[in-house]
Amino acid sequence: MEQTEVRVINHKGEDVAPNGKEIGDIIVKGNGALQHAAHQQTLEDGWILTGDKGTVDENGRIHVQEARKDIPHSTGAISTAYLEQTLQQHPSIQEVAVVPIPHKEKGEIAHAFVVLNENENTISEDSLLSFCKQHSEDSYIIHISIVEELPKTASGKILKTELRNRL
Repeated sequence: MEQTEVRVINHKGEDVAPNGKEIGDIIVKGNGALQHAAHQQTLEDGWILTGDKGTVDENGRIHVQEARKDIPHSTGAISTAYLEQTLQQHPSIQEVAVVPIPHKEKGEIAHAFVVLNENENTISEDSLLSFCKQHSEDSYIIHISIVEELPKTASGKILKTELRNRL
């Protein structure tokens, strides 16, 4: 893409080490990415989170390690990153991860795992589902689990495969 920059950043917003091992979020900026800005989380200075995870090798090449997962729906498909962004707007939520799970009738549905802010224990799963319905065009999130913490790698990447295994 012409006039488009691509980076891979860690959970602190810093570029990952160019060692082919540290996994981070792939972000883009520039003319080739503008059409995606409405559906993705935008960072400061115009950087857009793609929802993909990747590494950078010693030669500066980016390798996608985990592609963004879209969840099919009657109105199209929506990315798990977008659903996470929607839930993250709730003032009681500290951290969130959304994973697709199999569903007999719909193929796949979204299941959100949320970590609440410290000393927050009055919010219910039903309340969070209501919040999703109010802040999204359609209700993509069907189930929510409130957890103490999200499983992560040493570099801070959320282990979504481990979350799926909990269900």
